[in-house]
Amino acid sequence: MLGKFCPLHKGHQYLIDTARRQVERLYIVVDNIMDDVIAVSQRMRWMRQEYPDAIVLTQPSPLPQDPSETPLFWDIWREALLALLPERMDVVYASEPYGERLARELQAAFVMVDAARQHVPISATVLRNSLLSHWDYLSDAAKRDLVTTVCVFGPESTGKSTLTRQLADHYHAPYVAEYAESVIRARNGDIRFEDMELIVRGHHERIGQALSALPPLLFVDTDAITSKLWSDELFGRRSPVIEQVIRQQHFTHYLLLDVDLPWVDDVHRYRPGERMAFFDRCLHELTVRGKSYDIIRGQGDERIRQAMEAVDKRLLL
Repeated sequence: MLGKFCPLHKGHQYLIDTARRQVERLYIVVDNIMDDVIAVSQRMRWMRQEYPDAIVLTQPSPLPQDPSETPLFWDIWREALLALLPERMDVVYASEPYGERLARELQAAFVMVDAARQHVPISATVLRNSLLSHWDYLSDAAKRDLVTTVCVFGPESTGKSTLTRQLADHYHAPYVAEYAESVIRARNGDIRFEDMELIVRGHHERIGQALSALPPLLFVDTDAITSKLWSDELFGRRSPVIEQVIRQQHFTHYLLLDVDLPWVDDVHRYRPGERMAFFDRCLHELTVRGKSYDIIRGQGDERIRQAMEAVDKRLLL
């Protein structure tokens, strides 16, 4: 079978599962299209994760996508597929009308599967236009790659925890609370160097647990970079575990909160007079590590408005 699988969804999987039950050897050709929003390597990886028993291939270069582009359309595709496939195909499975002509070109039988989308009422175009609304139709492999993770990041007393909860409520999404606060409160503010490794491991484990549910969107209050900065600030050193976790954490986007809110004292806050310097270190870390970020400023509704605008941009496939 041939398709873009952009992204791989349950309609595709219904087609593939139908074919798997009826053939001895299944070939899946993932169309290599130059201007697609999802790279062919990623689409092939999804296919191999979901169907390790199938033979997944792609043509070495993009080919015409519609017969209107060239009168040689079917000649080009026939020769490309015959060169790509290592053996003669007995049957072609598809959910689109082009499959019948493709089967004739390959001198194979043709099986149309759920052309009316009755079993799985979704298309890749609909998914791309509204990924969040149709998330449940995605394959699990695609969900793991396409989840949008937003880290709310910055100095003390800038409203990170409040904004994280507000965003989660607005988008009806899960969130991971800051792990450090519970550790610091348990120590009554007397944090030790050994606690930094406990904090970064605990927070990372919570993020992993939240992601294992394959949500479309996840908000996270601070990350391992924050632990690095605080370890440097409080102890002048850091555990190698912190850098290890930083390398393992990959957020879609960061919301770096400015220090334009009044200081609010709390047992887990330490440096009321150094928020601007800490903000500069946060900004430096995001910049040198090549992270995607927006700086969020303003109070009340303006702060949440800026944050939601930044998140909305990341939700577009």
